[in-house]
This record gives sequence, C-alpha cells and structure tokens, in this order.
Amino acid sequence: MKFGVQIENHLGITYNGVRKVALEAEKSGFDGLFICDHLMGRNEDTYRQPCLDPWVTMGALAQATKKIMLGTLVSAVGFRYPSLLAKMGATLDHVSGGRLQLALGAGWHEPEYKAYGIPFPPVGERMQQLREAVQIIRSMWTQDQAIFEGKYLKIDGAWCYPRPVSPKIWVGGGGEKTLLRIVAELADGWNAVGLSVDEYARKLETLRTFCENAGRKLNTIERSYYGTCLVGSNENEFRESFNRYYGQYRKAEETMEVFVERMRSTRPFVGTAAEVSEKMKGFQELGVSYFILYFPDKDGLSLLKRFADLVMPRFASAS
Repeated sequence: MKFGVQIENHLGITYNGVRKVALEAEKSGFDGLFICDHLMGRNEDTYRQPCLDPWVTMGALAQATKKIMLGTLVSAVGFRYPSLLAKMGATLDHVSGGRLQLALGAGWHEPEYKAYGIPFPPVGERMQQLREAVQIIRSMWTQDQAIFEGKYLKIDGAWCYPRPVSPKIWVGGGGEKTLLRIVAELADGWNAVGLSVDEYARKLETLRTFCENAGRKLNTIERSYYGTCLVGSNENEFRESFNRYYGQYRKAEETMEVFVERMRSTRPFVGTAAEVSEKMKGFQELGVSYFILYFPDKDGLSLLKRFADLVMPRFASAS
C-alpha cells in the first residue's frame, strides 16, 4: 500500500509551509506529495492568501526532497496547452530524478476560468479536451516529432526531450458516462474522491466494463483514492482534533453528535485510527493501492505524523 499527502494550494499555504510538509512526509515514509491545481481562492477570505502555482512549487520541491514522488492532483487541462504541459512534466521528471506523477482532470471551478480569461466550455467539450490532452502528452512522451489532430487540440511535429523515466498518466474524476471510459482506454491510473466503499464498487464495475470493451484488464490500471484525513488514537483524541478543525462548520440546527456522525459517514478517513484503517481496508479489497490524504492542519504536521504513527504500520505489517 502506498500513501501520499495532498496540498490544497488555494487554502493559503506558503512555500515554506509546503516545503515543511514535503520534508516531513518524506521522513515519515509517505510515497508521494501532491498539489492541487487552482489559480485562486474561492471566497473573500482566501483571495488574498497565497495560492502557489503547483508546477513552479514542485520544481523547488524537487531540489528540497530526495525520494518522494511529486505530482498534481489534478492539473486541469484547460489551464495549459497539453504540449506545454508535456514539456513541463518531462522537465520536472528530469530535474527530480524520475519522481513525476502526472494526474489530469477536466477542470470544474468556472469562476477561476472566468477570472483568468480562460475559456470554460460545456462539460462534454471539456471531457473531449481531456481525452485529447492525454493522447497528446502520451505521444510526446513516447514518439519523435509527435503529430496529433483532434477536434479541439492538435500538435504537428512536437519534440519532447528529455522524456520522463516512467511516462505514466493518471486521470481523476468519477463521471461514469465519459471520464471512466477515458481512464479505461487511455490512462495508467484512476484517482477517485468522495465515494463510499459501495459507491466505489459500483463505479469500479463500470470501469471494468469499459476496460473489457477496450480489450484491457482492470488490474493494469493503478487505482488511488483521495480524501480528507483526521485520526485519533482513541475516541477522545479524535473528538478533540475534530472539534478544533471542523467544529466551525457545524450547521446551526445540528448537535455536535449529529455533525460528527455526518462527517464520519461522508468522509471515510475521519475517525479513530482503528476505524479509519478498517475503512481503508474496504477500499484496499477493491483494488485501491494508493491513498492520498489531505490533513486539515495544513503545515501543522501533527495530524500527518499521527497518521504515519498509528495507521501506516498496520498496512506495512500486512504486506
């Protein structure tokens, strides 16, 4: 089992904060450090907070760290033309010594597209652009003078040297009509988010069918799952941390008990260490081999360290 740490770049974390998390994650045995790809915060409270570009940040982290994988979760293909993104990814892989993990998505947060003057087409068009972007990046990472002409995107004789050591592309999202078909036909990995074990199992069967139609086996696709994580060694420690980081989000009509149970049911990795471990094992039984986690204390590190101490050894001993 692999574990990664997610940085939500739009929530005001500075570079020194990101660097501190990356170094501690590497020291604690995490396999990857991922950064989401947003351009600005989502409300008045976050507009003036730091929102670091993930690619520039990862370039700096490539020099600050030694072995942890570095990636985006996910890069919206509409933000950068895919041929440029292919060059950026290949360069990062080169300067980091083969530690790139590229993950792509169709993009979803319309206000930042509008603010930055980036077109935000309907979802069907964005999905087609995602498909074409994966094809362009793959061709540039594997071919000389790559040529591709799609409905929306094209390249004509593009070179990309140096090439990535391991040119793998993940796709993130859960759309059953189009996105999972793209995963089945083109991607090396699929990242899911916000699903219960039962919901994940159902989408997995859809992905399996698409794989079979594409002449591919499901187990050739690496499967990761992203979620918020907050664990305690016991119920009291969990409740104390939960109230500190999430108490402010309780609805006025909710009791704290109702709020805690709602969060436990909708966020799989919130609870005691034993409880979260069991939930993770449920996903593991369905083939998830990589958990990527957001810790709400951001660069405080205590929740990251607690997870590394209390949960990760349970999976190491079982492997």
